Amino acid sequence: MRHGGGISVRLRRGLAVALLTIVLAGIGAAVGLPLLRERSQQRLEQRAEREVTATAQLARARVLADPAAGEPTLRQAADAVDGVEVLTVDSGGPRSEPTVRLVLRVRVSKTAASVFGWQRADSAACFALAVPPDADPAALERLSCPD
Repeated sequence: MRHGGGISVRLRRGLAVALLTIVLAGIGAAVGLPLLRERSQQRLEQRAEREVTATAQLARARVLADPAAGEPTLRQAADAVDGVEVLTVDSGGPRSEPTVRLVLRVRVSKTAASVFGWQRADSAACFALAVPPDADPAALERLSCPD
């Protein structure tokens, strides 16, 4: 026969397990959420970096659509692409084959909604493009941007 009217052993064990579960979930959230937020930010920055390269490729395609055009036309073609700024245009090649060299700065800003609120990533890169007067393909050369 039992006396005392206390909490049963089964109920005490259940409460202890529930309390332990709540504490572990709190610790997991405190450690895990910042890691997930950082990973989400890294993905957004990677997407911004890929878009910088894609925008530079688009500017390259627009410039190479008419490679025999003069410097002002090539500058306008590159400037027409959103996010592209033409830093310099130089036609310092030999007279027999006047190659125009453009230096472009490409800037992209990305924002995204996530569980953690709005996240933003800004990316910028500079590229050099030598445009020969014929239809030969021209590669983009990545440069360090001037300040």
